[in-house]
Amino acid sequence: MLSQSAYLFLAKVFGYGIRILLPVFLVRILTMAEFGLYNQFFLLEIMFKTIFQMGVNQSQYFFIPRDLRNSGAYFINSLMLNVVLFGTAYAIIWFFRTSLSEFLGMPVLDMFFWSLAGYSLLMMLNVTAETYMTARKLFVNAAVFEILRQVLASAATLVAAYLTRDLRVIVLALVASRALSLVLVLIYIHFRLHGFRAERYFFGIWKQIRYGLVLGAAGMVWTFLMRFNEMTVSKFYDIETYAVYAAGCKQIPILQFFSQAVAAVALVKFAQLEKENDWAGIRRFWDQILGSMYGVGIPVTVFFILIAKPLILLMFTPEYAGAVTIFQINSVAMLFYILNPTLVLRAMDRNDISLKVHLGLLALLPPALYAGMKLWGLEGIIGVHAVMIIAGRLVNQVFLNRLAPVYLPYVASRQSILDFYVNSYRKSRDRMLSLIRR
Repeated sequence: MLSQSAYLFLAKVFGYGIRILLPVFLVRILTMAEFGLYNQFFLLEIMFKTIFQMGVNQSQYFFIPRDLRNSGAYFINSLMLNVVLFGTAYAIIWFFRTSLSEFLGMPVLDMFFWSLAGYSLLMMLNVTAETYMTARKLFVNAAVFEILRQVLASAATLVAAYLTRDLRVIVLALVASRALSLVLVLIYIHFRLHGFRAERYFFGIWKQIRYGLVLGAAGMVWTFLMRFNEMTVSKFYDIETYAVYAAGCKQIPILQFFSQAVAAVALVKFAQLEKENDWAGIRRFWDQILGSMYGVGIPVTVFFILIAKPLILLMFTPEYAGAVTIFQINSVAMLFYILNPTLVLRAMDRNDISLKVHLGLLALLPPALYAGMKLWGLEGIIGVHAVMIIAGRLVNQVFLNRLAPVYLPYVASRQSILDFYVNSYRKSRDRMLSLIRR
């Protein structure tokens, strides 16, 4: 499992290493207000992308491992459904963009509407292709594509920023890079992977929609939980204050990338084990995953808390010193990644559990964030945010253990963490020796 997820993890880390240059560069050439608009663009993009996709892409993890011969049909279904969903949604938003922009306190929605719409759709179609490859266990292919996508995006935007110093041109360059990466990956999937082949086409669409609706709704609510703190700051504070808060929320997402890489492999594995009703195997695999997540998550979190101040000042200049405490609290919040019960719930087709838990938390979140803001300001907002998202994972785990035939622990055993370190060392050593012998 770890050797497979390592490709995706390293690809995401490498891609982020390239992408991190962009905000570090932009913060030095844009005004604080422009940098705030730049962050608002991606905040909205993430929110809309999560709302509109309705779990269509993620449904591939459920259907493709169960019917590999028709994997191309599920891939085509996902591409078509995303085009229809995003096209319809943005057509509706267009009529209300000005009033919605004023209500949210995000002028970027009105200023960059067409760029936002194009970027969201292109990005989602790129993710469709990557999800298809990982669902087929083509992890190396997916990793290479992830790197290519980030290289193109970072190169295009850095060149545009250096030559023009114009935020509008920078955003357009980013959109163009996503269009190019989509064309390249579709060509590769068609000619090298023969990925559009299937025994029959245009079937199972409603099954994908049904599965995706619940999953997508749960994901949508979870994204609101993750981003509502930023929306609160954007609503109640000026754009310069939001720029500082956004800088504090900027992650060095090693834990996030590791979690995503493990999840891409685990979703396929859990789906196969659940289909075989092998709950002993699910328990063993869960222990392995938990050991790896604790083994990476705890030391990474402590490290970022300790280096927060010099890191923020290096990345964003002393003008953003107020982001240090926010960054530290947000680093603690990211510990939610180490426990992911949705991996098993999705294999059980019980996405409704996640949806119900997330809806309950979302109902509590606005008044809790408002109270945090009134009592402790920006630090209160990020503190409440941390408590809520960690609580969401814990509650999901409670429900999972009520449904599963075996108990799946919350905390990794010392042995599973030690096994992770030992296995990682041995695999790294073996690969180094193999390279030396060559």
